[in-house]
Amino acid sequence: MSIQHTFSTGMIWEPLYQWHMKAHPVEVELFRSQPVRRLKFLHHFGASALFSPMTHSRFEHTVGVWSLMAHFCPDEPLLRLAALLHDIGHLPFSHAVERTLGYDHHQHTEQLIRHGVVADILINHGLSPTSIVDILKQDSPLTNKTTLLGLDHLDSFLRDTYYAGQQVLPPSVLVKELRLRNHYLEADEDTAAALVHAVVEDHRLFLDPQFLAMDALLAKAAAHHCETNPNMKERIPSLMDHELIQELMQSNNATSREIIHVLMNEPHRIQITSEPVPGSIQVNIGKIYKKQPLIGDKPASEVSFQAAIKLAELDSMTATYFFTI
Repeated sequence: MSIQHTFSTGMIWEPLYQWHMKAHPVEVELFRSQPVRRLKFLHHFGASALFSPMTHSRFEHTVGVWSLMAHFCPDEPLLRLAALLHDIGHLPFSHAVERTLGYDHHQHTEQLIRHGVVADILINHGLSPTSIVDILKQDSPLTNKTTLLGLDHLDSFLRDTYYAGQQVLPPSVLVKELRLRNHYLEADEDTAAALVHAVVEDHRLFLDPQFLAMDALLAKAAAHHCETNPNMKERIPSLMDHELIQELMQSNNATSREIIHVLMNEPHRIQITSEPVPGSIQVNIGKIYKKQPLIGDKPASEVSFQAAIKLAELDSMTATYFFTI
């Protein structure tokens, strides 16, 4: 068994789910490509990775989502490729600086698939980059716009709560109890309850005000750095986390240098309030991923009282915070 992501044998071990998956030649080539390898150096959990145990990367998440797709849809090569490529447009620290700097990682992902090394690999294997982009825009087992759970969010919820020690069932046990009904995940009542627990507890993690403050302050540091260095905004999407940190540590903008110093060395200095204070950053929690599996042909909350009560906890997580140092 190899746990090294060199893909020399084409057989990939996914430790979270405890299974081996055979990669197709085009998948091996893509996993080895720079746009995908770059994800190894982006923290999945954003800037909170600088002060928490949540240090897993976008690459681990990508391997996880791809392996889930290979498990549930082994004979759907385009869906497998969409899972492999779905996150390549992420900026440093995932979502942390994206909105502040006016980027859309979905659009950047599409550009990277349509042009450059990824497109070359796909075309060399007789595949259309546009066909992959089309899948990413449609409802599929990867993701959808309903409240029902797809494989992308499934991996995030399970991976995050696993590393936080908040899971009820080990992910390797839980996923083997799931099935696909059309595009959506289906579970028995006990498995659905464990899965809904992961959904809610992951929200409790990434909506924690201390975690939100790390992302908000990093975004402020990046924005100030870009104001002082106008060409920087075009460079940020291709940077890795450590490169952005280095840029901010050496910034010619004093505010950027001060913020990154606090995030790296003194996060205990961050002040969190429910009312504005001079110089504070306002963050409004509005977007909640109220995702759930099916039980039979109905959403879990319509069948299981336990699932409904647990999901209702998400309604109390909307809030407004103000952050400063």
